[in-house]
Amino acid sequence: MIAPLVPNLMMPQTLAIAWLALAVVLEVSGSCLLKLSDGMRRRLPGLLGIVLVIGAFAALAQAIRGMDLSVAYAVWGGAGLVITALVGALAFGQRIRPTGWAGIGLVIVGVVALKLL
Repeated sequence: MIAPLVPNLMMPQTLAIAWLALAVVLEVSGSCLLKLSDGMRRRLPGLLGIVLVIGAFAALAQAIRGMDLSVAYAVWGGAGLVITALVGALAFGQRIRPTGWAGIGLVIVGVVALKLL
């Protein structure tokens, strides 16, 4: 049998979930700062947003040490999408149309189905 290129460095599931939650928070926060940067015209929010998004990827990298990549990435992307849409509506006055709400529901169903199956 051939040894894996990367040693198995599994971590407890609760720690992996904590890293994943941090990745979601950093990604949503970074995206909001990028919105506030006005297309990078305001450099400080833009640079902070980029730093937070990079931090989100670093936290995601830690999370996948303790859970399946497919589940971690789906939860990270799905939760990021849903929370960012809600923040956009609440903080930036962006309107979510009924079809958008349906899409958000489908994302949630897809993530749950991936985890359960």
